[in-house]
Amino acid sequence: MEGQSTLNTFSVAKAIINSLIRITPVALYAGSAVSGLVFEDFRASILLLGFVLNEAISYGYRMIFQGIYNPQCALMKTDQDYFVLPSPICQTVGFFAGFMFSEMYSRQEFLPGKTFVLITLMVLTIFSRVNVGCKSFLDALYTTLVGLVLGIFYFNVVKDYYRPDFFSAKSNSATGKPEDKGVGDFFEFN
Repeated sequence: MEGQSTLNTFSVAKAIINSLIRITPVALYAGSAVSGLVFEDFRASILLLGFVLNEAISYGYRMIFQGIYNPQCALMKTDQDYFVLPSPICQTVGFFAGFMFSEMYSRQEFLPGKTFVLITLMVLTIFSRVNVGCKSFLDALYTTLVGLVLGIFYFNVVKDYYRPDFFSAKSNSATGKPEDKGVGDFFEFN
């Protein structure tokens, strides 16, 4: 009887982890959108743009190579069909982790709590995707690494604009030019 109770507890824990991991991309997107729109934090808007670009890259990859969707990877299932985001969940979580690791590196600070949470999230995501039959271990590891690389690359592209006071950049009174890169500089290419 005690062994069956332990087995049920383990099964329930796996189901909860799998469910939370399944909605992680939606939570990351929603959190970035709310933080960007409601709290007017430009950093969140940059991160949300990165998530959209990550999805677009994955969608293009699937279109070019005629990739198929695995029903086990579905975010939601209906009676007739299922909904799958173009970017695998492992890649989205890897993108987020790579972006956050790059931010810590650029600030030259190591935050053990943040690092632990990001690594734990990546490990749980890989475990979850393998557990539900969405990906093999190597596929999950590969897509996580692809996400890490994309996140690091994206951060290095936008790092000059990644600050909370982006919209309130002060101008130099002598020259009339912004002291730091401002809103008008965001779309300029030098």
